[in-house]
Amino acid sequence: MVEIVEADRSGRIVIPKSLRKEFGIQERTKFLLTKRGAGQLLLQKLDVEEIARRLEEELSGENVDAAVKTIRKEIRAKIKAKYPDLLA
Repeated sequence: MVEIVEADRSGRIVIPKSLRKEFGIQERTKFLLTKRGAGQLLLQKLDVEEIARRLEEELSGENVDAAVKTIRKEIRAKIKAKYPDLLA
């Protein structure tokens, strides 16, 4: 399906009704907007329930607390290296 839409002066675009219906897009639906390349944007609907289900499935049997602790430690080290005065 191809649709041509136009941005208004505030940069907003309207997703056609047929696509809103097909994808279950309602008021307050969240999206991820990603720059993909020259002139390309990817708009992906964020489905919190689906993300939670996939995380639960993929992390089944893993020690999530330990992974979070390790990731936080790595993030703090990177912040400290780049912005030494920030975490002083």
